[in-house]
Amino acid sequence: MMAGAYCRYCGRRCFVDRVLPDGSWAGHMATCPEGAAHDREVTGHDHTTAVNPHPTSQS
Repeated sequence: MMAGAYCRYCGRRCFVDRVLPDGSWAGHMATCPEGAAHDREVTGHDHTTAVNPHPTSQS
């Protein structure tokens, strides 16, 4: 999660870092349903289909 701005859809800081699969954009995407719908409309992707640029640990 990122600190800073609050989501206009849910009023929380529901953002995560993401990169579009083609690399044309990188930034913060919303994780709430309404914010994710907006991201899909604007970019064609939401936080579940864009690339997480941070390594994840798997144990």
